[in-house]
Amino acid sequence: MVLAPFDSVDATSLRWLRQNEKPLEFDLLAGDRAIATLRWDAATGTLATVQTAQGAWTLKRVGFLNPRVTLRAAGATEDLARLSVHWNYHQIEVTGGPSYKFHRAGVLVPAWQVTDTLGHEVLHIEPVREGRKLAAGAVIASPTAPKRPEFPLLVVVSWYFIVLAWFEDEALIPLEGPDAPATG
Repeated sequence: MVLAPFDSVDATSLRWLRQNEKPLEFDLLAGDRAIATLRWDAATGTLATVQTAQGAWTLKRVGFLNPRVTLRAAGATEDLARLSVHWNYHQIEVTGGPSYKFHRAGVLVPAWQVTDTLGHEVLHIEPVREGRKLAAGAVIASPTAPKRPEFPLLVVVSWYFIVLAWFEDEALIPLEGPDAPATG
């Protein structure tokens, strides 16, 4: 599949679409044009690779008490971006660039936001499910967001985190037990 560059499409309205189960894979689409593919390297684990027209990156969750997500150029040892996990928000730090806050859009809203240091929304990401399965995600960017050099990194690292969080929640489902019938 030939991937279109981010700057060649209208990147203000994108969607992640699940393509495969094993290995888990999502394509990022702008209209009908693919601009990125995110694929986990194994059925278990957190190492994933994203392919874009600009090149390949790797993502990995590291740390236990202080978890974070790293995004690197494929084969590199230095981070291009890092997402640090905090109690009520997360921080995306772009190497040599600005930092962003990554957080839930609201208590009862399953969507996520990336905001700049002034609190302006850069990205709004809404997971789409089929039953309990994560099937896709809608990504709405502010009109100026695609002009930021770090825009592709923000889109990728935020979706990667959302997918990991979703699957951690799914892993708890078998522990919930069968639904008890309602009694009147």
